[in-house]
Amino acid sequence: MSDRLSLSSITPRSWQGYAALALLAVALLLWPLVDATPGYGIGTPALIFLLLLLAIGADHFPPAIGVVLLFLGAHGAAWLLLAGITGNEGTARASFYLLLAAAWLLAWRCVTVLSALRPASRWAATALRLIIPAIFGAWILIIWEAVTRGAGIPFILLPPPSAIGVRIANSLPVLAADVRQTIFKAV
Repeated sequence: MSDRLSLSSITPRSWQGYAALALLAVALLLWPLVDATPGYGIGTPALIFLLLLLAIGADHFPPAIGVVLLFLGAHGAAWLLLAGITGNEGTARASFYLLLAAAWLLAWRCVTVLSALRPASRWAATALRLIIPAIFGAWILIIWEAVTRGAGIPFILLPPPSAIGVRIANSLPVLAADVRQTIFKAV
């Protein structure tokens, strides 16, 4: 028996990794990612696949490295998918959503591994209690953004979170003036 500590010694073997690998294989069969003519170049999908494959293999690394690989692989692939759909809204094909699902499964695996960690220091335990729900919340926003932009859902029906964030950021001076008037001057 090896005394090397790996992710599989902390948590059971990753079914999410096997499912993500199956989704990658099906996504290859249903290529391309978008119907648009320019679409993604060859480099971006290759990098997405590389990131996801690296994250799938994270079980073979020590826990600290494995968690970093899972986090970077899942979130890097999601970021590349969202960046590539810009300008091609409404043209996403099944392979786009399969790659997104594979990235989501790997983020789930990342949260599972983080949940199994029992850090000795109090600050690390507090950090984990903040990081785990933050990853979950980020994936709600990632999936919402990908579905609304990939399917081309009209902004009036369901705007993507990025559009909502831009609108709030552009309204900050008005919101600050309202808070100042309502809370500080009226009270």
